[in-house]
Amino acid sequence: MLQNVRMVRPNQRLHAQHALPAHPDASPTLPPVQRTGQLAGVASHFLQHDMAYGELALVCPTGTEPHHTLDWQSTQPVRLLRNVMRLTAPNPGFMTGPGTNSYLVGDAHTGFIAIDPGPADADHIQRLWRAALHPDGSGGNIQMIVCTHSHADHSPGAKPLQALCAPQPPILGLPSAPTARVASAFTPDRVLQNNELLTLIPRGLEADFTAGPPQGESTPFGGSAAHAVASVGANSTHTHTLQTIYTPGHAANHVCLLLVEDGLLFSGDHILNGSTTVIDPPDGHMGDYLQSLDTLLAASAQHDVQFILPAHGHVLGGSTAAARGVITHLKAHRLKREAKIAAVMAAHPLGTLDDWLPLAYDDVDSRVWPVAKRSLLAHVEHIHSLTPNNNNKAAAL
Repeated sequence: MLQNVRMVRPNQRLHAQHALPAHPDASPTLPPVQRTGQLAGVASHFLQHDMAYGELALVCPTGTEPHHTLDWQSTQPVRLLRNVMRLTAPNPGFMTGPGTNSYLVGDAHTGFIAIDPGPADADHIQRLWRAALHPDGSGGNIQMIVCTHSHADHSPGAKPLQALCAPQPPILGLPSAPTARVASAFTPDRVLQNNELLTLIPRGLEADFTAGPPQGESTPFGGSAAHAVASVGANSTHTHTLQTIYTPGHAANHVCLLLVEDGLLFSGDHILNGSTTVIDPPDGHMGDYLQSLDTLLAASAQHDVQFILPAHGHVLGGSTAAARGVITHLKAHRLKREAKIAAVMAAHPLGTLDDWLPLAYDDVDSRVWPVAKRSLLAHVEHIHSLTPNNNNKAAAL
């Protein structure tokens, strides 16, 4: 079962009514920066509070290049940076929005890390393989496959993609917990460590490379990968380093990835564009989710993160303040919802989840309530965990 409540349909116009609000610290006296992108073949203008603004800020830094297409499609890779491509799986829907975003990080001289290969869709997997080019133009130059978590729209494509590549890259991630649903069972080839660095290093005549670990080396944070970055000469292609960050909450085995050299955060399903993610107990845990947001906020400040690349929807952010604003807004939204739920529970102390649901989510389309009920349970469990001697009440719901 897929795990994201998507409030945005794949072809909806990506403007303010569906967007996260602008960062609260933005000065009201400064005129907003307008950026231009293509929608249905027509140049469209976007402001800072529009959902597509962050992506245009990343891809079109001057704000005036109208070439970037924002329409969702699953047939061609979308280049977001010189070393980042997005391929969206053909699985759009109520729970997945435009589809699951798979990312390729790297270049032909370093090879690529594939992030979230998505569902086991043969055409999507083949497109990922073809997009990961070797210097000679052949495909399959994938050094590692990383799954942010093991829900059915993220990890099943890992083994088919691995099988296409020669040599076969390792599948990395965290194993599914005993609390995971059967469809989310997952065992990686190797378990990622928190703050581990996954580093791609250029090889060949193009790289003035003098020392460092083998291509595709992964090391603990602060280990030899730092030396490997320093050892790449000025005339070489770039080194690409992903730092893993444990972020349980949406799933017990969820991780995010930070592209250190470029200040990009790959947020998996922890942060989405256009909706909040579902927290589905017992594998989902609201307390862990909120704590993980704090972890991401601290990492974003440490590494000057300006853009967040989610598993569903366009790029978020556009500046350090905007990226941090996305995280702080998301936590504030969750806590506001939790306060509303606590008030409903206090007013109806003998109620059940079914009683509280329409009152706590009266601002949400009733068609979403069956899915919202999962997050409601997560909030209720969190509320009880903060109240002494009340932990047994949530278990009885």
